[in-house]
Amino acid sequence: MNLRVTQLGLAIAIFAGSLSPILVAQGGRAGQPATPQAAAPQAPAEPTVPIVGIAQVTFKTADLAKSRAYYTGVLGLPEAFTLKDGAGVTSAYFKVNDDQFIEITPTLKPGELIRQERVVFESSDLEKLRAIYAERGLNPTPIAKGLDGNPVFRVKDTEGNNLDFLQYVAGSKQAQARGKMLDAGRVTTHIWHVGIMQKDRTISSAFYRDKIGLGNGKDAGRGEYVELPSSDRNLETKDPPLDPNDAATKDQYTRELYGAVYHMGLEVKDARVARDLAQKRGKFSDVRVRATVGNNRHWLIHLFDPDGTRSELMETPVQPAEILSGSIMAKNPGDPPIPPGAGRGRGPAPSLR
Repeated sequence: MNLRVTQLGLAIAIFAGSLSPILVAQGGRAGQPATPQAAAPQAPAEPTVPIVGIAQVTFKTADLAKSRAYYTGVLGLPEAFTLKDGAGVTSAYFKVNDDQFIEITPTLKPGELIRQERVVFESSDLEKLRAIYAERGLNPTPIAKGLDGNPVFRVKDTEGNNLDFLQYVAGSKQAQARGKMLDAGRVTTHIWHVGIMQKDRTISSAFYRDKIGLGNGKDAGRGEYVELPSSDRNLETKDPPLDPNDAATKDQYTRELYGAVYHMGLEVKDARVARDLAQKRGKFSDVRVRATVGNNRHWLIHLFDPDGTRSELMETPVQPAEILSGSIMAKNPGDPPIPPGAGRGRGPAPSLR
């Protein structure tokens, strides 16, 4: 397997174990009985694995030029560098921040459903991490030097998805780009989470928690996390929506479903700014690029690259309870959110114009 990784830096390590109060006897004045009191909390355990966070996500494309127009032209992410593998295939790296990148590789085959090639995590001690995974029976590949100049190894999850682990080193492509190309026009400056399809979430959650070492089975550190969905309703076709029971559109529905599940969550500070910028740059309608309140209480915007891979823009603040899930952000600033209703909200919706 050719590990052509150049990954984006990420998250803290995960803390294991929980704190439990310990009762101790504390003596009072002479003649008084000792009073049980809760001792100070114990210090948290050391991180179980040396993972810093999410460094990179790699997606396949059928047309690199079209992908460039989306990731640079719509999301405003500068192309930091390109790499060419032994077969002469060139992939492009788009910079999100100094530690995180999105790689796009023109290797998508006709009819291929899974467009996510790999998710890459940054480690603070790659040799130690590999030794831990070997002991846990994950069969990690040997550490090798990636085309980006960083050491890297790979394991596969229970569904066969590629999980790569790297450690940034001096002289790598990412190191050379540090402090550069931090363009103000970026829609996002943080990969907040990634979505990886899992058909059996009970097995996969235990794998990511007990084997990979992510806190709660998902926390990758630095606030970043993985989502392990088996399905998603935020499909690309919204008006009218696709019927999963319609044989005529079943293949399209399945393809859009995979594109929605294998996604990345991109943090934005202001969903209105992000929405208006994406609509303007991509010449998208308010149906295609719409901000709604998700079940997680954040404003969400669902964009899709030319191959149908979803970029979920998620505003940092949590919305108050009085703004119902499914509410739509009004077109004009100052106007109240539009409550959810028939044909509105997350997913299929008519034009507001």
